[in-house]
Parts: sequence; structure tokens; C-alpha cells
Amino acid sequence: MIPITVTEIPSVSALRGSLARASFWDAYEAPLRNGSLSPTEIALKSFGATPPWVSWLMALRNGLVRLVGLKSVGALAVRSDKPASAYRVGDRLGIFTIQAISDAEILMGIDDRHLDVRVSIVKPEAGETPRYVVSTVVRVHNALGRLYMLPVGRIHPLIVRAMMRRAVV
Repeated sequence: MIPITVTEIPSVSALRGSLARASFWDAYEAPLRNGSLSPTEIALKSFGATPPWVSWLMALRNGLVRLVGLKSVGALAVRSDKPASAYRVGDRLGIFTIQAISDAEILMGIDDRHLDVRVSIVKPEAGETPRYVVSTVVRVHNALGRLYMLPVGRIHPLIVRAMMRRAVV
């Protein structure tokens, strides 16, 4: 089994500056078997490895949130033949919009009236073993966002870890 550990958001991540206003954040680190993968390639492989139970939860989420006036975000899973090098800022990757891409990080996000979510995949440079870090920062806007995060804050770590375990990176 691939070891996935709780870690800090990397100092090189664009997310570090948003921690002071964050309502929720987490970060997980895993070894990278193929050290030549870019952060975008890691993201594609991770979202392409979305477990069926996560897809079911996303469909349930989309149905339930419509009842309170929130938008359906679609599927988390990415099924695409588009090469990683073709993705640009503004493109969608699963439910997220790409906000920044570099050799070290891909930053993605989704905003709604109840909360904003940012997800980063960083490939740190230092160390003997290649690794990558998936970080999430959520900024809640209102009571609906706080209510939404009660179950999501508990389920989110399970989803991230499951996707990282299934990704062939």
C-alpha cells in the first residue's frame, strides 16, 4: 500500500498565503514513483483514479445542493485524452478551474456563494525520494458553507487519500 502522510502545505505553494483566512485546510504527501511527472500529469492521474464510491457521493452532493440553491459542479473524475501539456489557466480539470500552472505546482479552484475551494498539487524539489503533496484550502462565506463543511470536512480526507492511493504516479 502506498504510504500517504498528513503534512503541512508546502512553503512553495500558492496556497500558503491564504491560510490566515482559511476555514479548513489539509495536506497529504505521497511518494512519486515517476519523478518526471509534472504537477498537471499528477492531477490528471489522480482525478482519473477517482473511486466509484466518490463519484456516487459527488452525484448525491450535486442532487442535494440544488435543493438549497447551490450549483451542481459535475463529476470529480477526469476522463480525457487531452495531454497534460495542453492544459492552460482557465481550463477545467474535473470540477475545478485551473488558476495557475508551473513546473512545481498546479493550482485549481471552484467558487460558490457558500464557500471557495482551492486545491494544489506540488512536486517539491528537495529530498532523496520524489514525492508530491495535495493540499486543499476552503474559505467559508456563510452559515450554509459552515453547515456544508460539517460532513464534507470529515469525508474529504478519505476522498483525497483514496484518490492518491489509486493514482499510478
